[in-house]
Amino acid sequence: MAPFTDIAHWRIHIFSRLLSIVVVLGIGTAIPSIVLAAQEGLWALIAVDLVAIGWLFAVWRLRSWTYNTRVLHFIAIVFLVSTGMIVNVGPVAQIYLIAPPVFAAVLLGRREALAALGVSTVLILVLSLSGELKTGHAAAGATLLPSWTIALNFFFIGSLITVSCSTLLQKLVSSLGHLHGVAQSLEEGKDALHKLNAELRLTAAAVAQLNDMVLIAGTGGTPEVPWPIIFANDAFVRRTGFAREAVLGRSMLMFSGAGSDPAVVAGLVETMDRGETASAEIVTYTASGAPAWTEIEIVPFRDEAGVHTHWVVVARDIGERKKAATAIHRLAYYDVLTELPNRRFLLERLDALLEAQSGQGWGAVVFIDLDHFKYVNDARGHATGDALLRTVAARLSTLMREGDTVARIGGDEFVVLLPRIGHDHESARQAALLHAERLRDALSSAVEVDGNRYNASASLGVTLLPHPGQSAADLLREADTAMYHAKARGRNGVALFEASMRAESEQRLTLERDLAGAIERGELQMHLQLQCDADGTPTGAEMLMRWRRADGRFVPPDVFIPIAEASSLIVPLGEWALHQACLSWLRLNEAGHPLPLSVNVSPMQFSQTDFVAQVRAVLEETGMPPGQLILELTEGLLIKDRETTIARMHALAAIGIRFSIDDFGTGYSNLGYLKRMPLYELKIDKSFIRDTPDDGDGDAIVRSILAMATHLRLRVVAEGVETRAQADFLSANGCPTMQGYLFARPQPLAQVIARLQAALSS
Repeated sequence: MAPFTDIAHWRIHIFSRLLSIVVVLGIGTAIPSIVLAAQEGLWALIAVDLVAIGWLFAVWRLRSWTYNTRVLHFIAIVFLVSTGMIVNVGPVAQIYLIAPPVFAAVLLGRREALAALGVSTVLILVLSLSGELKTGHAAAGATLLPSWTIALNFFFIGSLITVSCSTLLQKLVSSLGHLHGVAQSLEEGKDALHKLNAELRLTAAAVAQLNDMVLIAGTGGTPEVPWPIIFANDAFVRRTGFAREAVLGRSMLMFSGAGSDPAVVAGLVETMDRGETASAEIVTYTASGAPAWTEIEIVPFRDEAGVHTHWVVVARDIGERKKAATAIHRLAYYDVLTELPNRRFLLERLDALLEAQSGQGWGAVVFIDLDHFKYVNDARGHATGDALLRTVAARLSTLMREGDTVARIGGDEFVVLLPRIGHDHESARQAALLHAERLRDALSSAVEVDGNRYNASASLGVTLLPHPGQSAADLLREADTAMYHAKARGRNGVALFEASMRAESEQRLTLERDLAGAIERGELQMHLQLQCDADGTPTGAEMLMRWRRADGRFVPPDVFIPIAEASSLIVPLGEWALHQACLSWLRLNEAGHPLPLSVNVSPMQFSQTDFVAQVRAVLEETGMPPGQLILELTEGLLIKDRETTIARMHALAAIGIRFSIDDFGTGYSNLGYLKRMPLYELKIDKSFIRDTPDDGDGDAIVRSILAMATHLRLRVVAEGVETRAQADFLSANGCPTMQGYLFARPQPLAQVIARLQAALSS
């Protein structure tokens, strides 16, 4: 568009057109003029005309000359013709001399026009002085004007015409310049608008194709329809089933369903009223009415002036995540077999009750242990025992009041928590014993499993709460102690914890005292249980601690390990076990069997600030390769101080130590933290293996753990493998390593080496 707003363009255009016209008209007028001049004998005029026509034709043809050169030649031709006309025709021809300044003003500019005017004026003056402008007779009595007066008048009139023309052209130039600026601005604006439209189209296309649901709502609306929706992307239409037209103009709050927490929804509305970013997890409903857990983030959009004009809502379906979280929660807090709360759930519930019980009356804990349940398992197998446990759980559940809790804490042990059963100690004692008797009566009836009847009697121990300084562990210990007294009285009875029962605690203290010196007395020994593949080939071993007291009595690990953990003795015991594991590997290596060794590390031991330094020191002292040592950690280690724990694991992994999660699935099971830990393997707890391959739920859990481990590229060890059917099931589902009585029992190191040597020689 620039040429149409450029005065130079128009001058070139005018001059080109003018030159063509002048050439045509000049030739057309020159011929009759030459004929008449010849008749009159005006040979000088004929010469001027011929020179002018030739010169003009040359200017017209020679387009290689610059524009200014051609214009100056053209003006010079006009001067030539004007002068010739004045000289040959008379003063009347002086009108021709006004043409050069006008042409200069139009074709060149004011300065050139004034220069041309000066030349014309000088010519007038020269011609006047020479007498060319005085030819003719003046009127009677008139006096001829002086030459300078003629020149002055011509200059005056010429100036008016020239200045007017040049001023007009200057204004036109200014206007055209402004027009050019406006046009350029419009062009730039048009380009910017095209670019912005392209970006908007791209953004709209991207938003439309997002998997996340996107809504845009206005900030206005009415009390009945606050924040009306003005945009919904394809993902929203696809996932909710709503037609786009069905939601436009409706309030954003239309998607908040009855399943959402009212407090969460109210918090969203309050945050939006303040114009702030809001996020939450709520239950929304599709067009068909199906509920869906949705995570939403609502962000205020402000224009360039900072005015809040719209809300942008990004939502995503988190139904699968919720299902996974629920499944993990059930693994962490519920017993797989009976679907009752587990020990972890009970302890948290009991801790909460102890915090809230002050001034709220008395409660009770009832510890239930089935009588002779081991006989059922041994005689009829675990499947029958599991069916019996499920029936017991169902009977106990039917007797629970609102607010009561029944949990299975392991094996054939159940605990019932009864909050607020009395306002004073005596009323609570009577109510607790009465409720315990109801529980015992419900369990005393025979249970039928596969056509056979089994006795499910139980011994129950009861303790009251609260007492100053009691913890959840204290209450369970007291109820457990009372239960053992009920068993000692003949089973199928109820016993209330009394101070005289503290002898049990005294015995515990005795064990704790004896355990403190067990290492120095040489009473502790590390046994090895081999880990094998499906063919029975050893691939590693786990170090297991055993205690035989000086009097020859064997103390089971499930008795002395909890005592060690409760008394902090587990830290020196763990250090000793770690050192023994390194020495055992050296002996295995010398015998030609350098198997990787796993050793358990308690949460208390691992949380020691110098634990990493301890491990390094033991490895340097013994010379055991770090890659041959596997530290087994429990999921409970992640409950407290997670970041420090994970950082410590990475520090050990950096030197080559490998990590295993022991009893996976029975503890914390936070998959998010599993991804952050430098893990080597998972150990499936024997409680899950025991149910395979005949229990559908148990099989599904084991398969799920194996699939997850494969996805996370983790090695898996299945504990408690006792039958070939279990081994075949695990092998068929991708479990490479197993540990259990089917392959090997825990044995002293010398016996393990002898077995390995015998297998090698055979």
